[in-house]
Amino acid sequence: MKSYLKISTAALVIASASVGIGITPAFAQQSAEDQDRGIADIVVTATRREESVNKVPLAITALGGDTLSDLNITKFEKLIEYLPNVRAASRGPGASSIFIRGLSTDSPGLQIAGTAGAQPTVALYINDAPASLVGRNLDLYAVDLQRVEVLAGPQGTLFGASAMGGAVRYITNKPDTSAFGAGFNSSYAFTKGGEESVAGDAFINIPIIQDKLAVRAVFYTDRQGGYIDNIAGTFQMPFNGNVGVAGKLPTGNPLLVRRAIASCAGVSNCTGSLYRAPTRQTINNDAFVEDNYNDATYRGGRIALTWKVTDDWSVDLMHVRQELDTDGVFDFEPDVGDLKVTKFNDNSLRDRVNLSTWGVNGRLGALDVIYTGSFMKHNATQIADYAGYSNIGLYLPYYECDRGVYYSNPAQGNTCYAPSKTYQVRNRTERMTQELRVTTPADKRVRGTFGLFYDDNKLFDNTDWSYLQEAAGYIYRRAPNASVNANDTSVRPVKVGFFNDIQRKDKQFAAYGEASFDIIPEKLILTGGLRYYNEKASINGSSNGSFGGARGVYNAATGTYSAATTPPTVYGVSANLNQLYAASSPAKYNGVLYKANLTYRIGEGSLVYATYSDGFRPGGFNRKPCGIGSATCPTSADFVRLGSYVPDKVQNYEIGGKFSLLDRRLQLNFAAYQIDWSNIQITVFDQNISNQTFTTNLLDARIRGLEGDVTWRTTPELTFNSAFSFNDSEMTKYRKKTTVLRPLGGPLALSPKFQFNARLHWEKELSSGLTPFAQIGVHYVGKSISDVIDNVDIRYGGGTAVYNGVTVGANTVVAPIKAAQNLGSYSTASASFGVSKDEWRLELFGDNLTDERPELYKSGNDGELRTTTSRPRTIGLRFSYKI
Repeated sequence: MKSYLKISTAALVIASASVGIGITPAFAQQSAEDQDRGIADIVVTATRREESVNKVPLAITALGGDTLSDLNITKFEKLIEYLPNVRAASRGPGASSIFIRGLSTDSPGLQIAGTAGAQPTVALYINDAPASLVGRNLDLYAVDLQRVEVLAGPQGTLFGASAMGGAVRYITNKPDTSAFGAGFNSSYAFTKGGEESVAGDAFINIPIIQDKLAVRAVFYTDRQGGYIDNIAGTFQMPFNGNVGVAGKLPTGNPLLVRRAIASCAGVSNCTGSLYRAPTRQTINNDAFVEDNYNDATYRGGRIALTWKVTDDWSVDLMHVRQELDTDGVFDFEPDVGDLKVTKFNDNSLRDRVNLSTWGVNGRLGALDVIYTGSFMKHNATQIADYAGYSNIGLYLPYYECDRGVYYSNPAQGNTCYAPSKTYQVRNRTERMTQELRVTTPADKRVRGTFGLFYDDNKLFDNTDWSYLQEAAGYIYRRAPNASVNANDTSVRPVKVGFFNDIQRKDKQFAAYGEASFDIIPEKLILTGGLRYYNEKASINGSSNGSFGGARGVYNAATGTYSAATTPPTVYGVSANLNQLYAASSPAKYNGVLYKANLTYRIGEGSLVYATYSDGFRPGGFNRKPCGIGSATCPTSADFVRLGSYVPDKVQNYEIGGKFSLLDRRLQLNFAAYQIDWSNIQITVFDQNISNQTFTTNLLDARIRGLEGDVTWRTTPELTFNSAFSFNDSEMTKYRKKTTVLRPLGGPLALSPKFQFNARLHWEKELSSGLTPFAQIGVHYVGKSISDVIDNVDIRYGGGTAVYNGVTVGANTVVAPIKAAQNLGSYSTASASFGVSKDEWRLELFGDNLTDERPELYKSGNDGELRTTTSRPRTIGLRFSYKI
């Protein structure tokens, strides 16, 4: 199938190039009132005014509400199958990041994504409300939507910060003041080797005052059955001394490896036999063994009100609430088995979001005036098994083993205890936005959109890492040190060894404008835009640990610990960010973003255009980029210098065309672009530098690409849709001396060179009134890599030693930790068929029909290879009713 897809797409590209191609598929079906053979139009607001999608000189993919329903799209993971230049780094529901046109580098571990992660490169909007989150995607259930708009390329002038790769907009159905309406959808599906899934949603639209006031409510629940098994297994801190094996270094936990090698320093013909390896206890996961344990449940609703105050003024209110609960993990371990894992503790996510929006629309003379505001409160509590950290944690034996293991003094104990560990993330986001926009008449030769924007975004992060072992002497419950002014002052459980208590704040004010001038009326249009931004990024709080003074008194005779006469009551301060960044936080960034566009219209429905645009992503601060007093960070001033990172920026050069042919039965679109990305923010966990993840500006890159689509209504009953993207990304320059990145000239992460999808939809109304329908779709993604970080190998760091004949120096890699993983190419297929009549519709659907295991994302976190894949073959039945 892969070869067939490549050949078919090559033919499509060549054929399209002879007349022009593009990237704005109108994926809508024929509307009831449009009885000709043309492709139904979709009206979008990507330029902040209503326009036909095929008349906007931008790279836009628009999927109408009927198409979303036809494709059974309710979640983003399904949506991207029909977006050829969009990828996601996903570890399951509520735990993904979105990328467009290859603007991706890495995806840090979720336990630190809120505090240490960079801002997203793609902006997410619910109507006009920004809804992006740091470190994870707001995974809203897509139901009762008017359309989804995906804007590719920098959208900085109209959408601001973090729209450097593009923007995704969910446009909801507004209340209809003219007529009552209601409906529901229900579905039941079976997954091969997994549990069944059940979903239902309903809406009701009630005009309270005819043509003046209406309310619309939507409710949904979707329980998705699991398909990954947690099988029985055991685990202990890994170590193999390879004693006497010529040419072999020890393997396992990096600290134990270092200590074993150090035992050979100054010793001739050393085989490792002098090192007294610790006794290592074993744990099992008998209490957590479960088949199909990765289930997810979406529950929520939306209520909206529209009040038409006068013919010229209206008010819109909306509130969205969603609860997302998951159990288990959504990436399996290939070394354990197909769709198998061995997890030793709870894994769960409790994700809650409340979003309120309000808007006033009106006219002042010839001007359209729009005011919108929003307030979002998002809470995510995630618990995850952390046992695997024993594989790579350089300092972990200090907390999981007797003191003698860390200091190579068996007289102080030489046992590593049961490596049962978890972490708990508690992230709370509060975001308030305000926007005022004025639009001049669209029929004037000179027209424009101008606005003011304010954004106040706060993230409160409280993350606890529970890795202390009571058997190793950690027997005290402690509270945060008073000097850090913690938000959460509670006394932590005994096992909590490290925690973050951090506030991250980003404030933005912007003024923007975009104006168009018809050089030749209705033919040649010049558009220019700019956005002045003023950003403030700040960080407060602390990281707190247990190094030094937190252990009980060791009794060598019994091998046990007892409480000290004066036991510790508070944690040690790893980094007091209030003090360290007192003079530099908040960091202030300001500047101007620009856009220029020249469009030439060919007839009524075709155009070509050239665009320059740029975008940026805000900078920020780290918790601990290095240890003060180290070679990397000799002083506090060095800590502050390395502790902040500045905005990264993109410049986009683009040409494109949109062509309506054969009496609107054929739509061809294309865009070719080059994006220069500078000062790229990279998030790294390099234990040679710091025991905490940090972000720094490390790289420049260049992306060249071509993307296009075709929509062909071959007959009134049959429609063909296809889209493709070719993306050539290249890392061009290191901003700092580094050994962790992949070589220059290599691609960016999650940036396959080629992607393709195609869909054939048939629908015909019979004389009986029944309307049978059927569709089939294929989706192909080329090979890529998961990360631009090649490795975070741990080096010896000590003096010269010879172990089993291998000479080891300070820079010798003693614990290789691979970061970038190869992601193979894959193709999937889906199909559906059914019948509808009047108000009802019955459909049988199938996803991943060939039961593929696409490598959507791979992670080597904690020294375990884990792969996120698609749900196995799923067959389901869906029934809809609408009045």
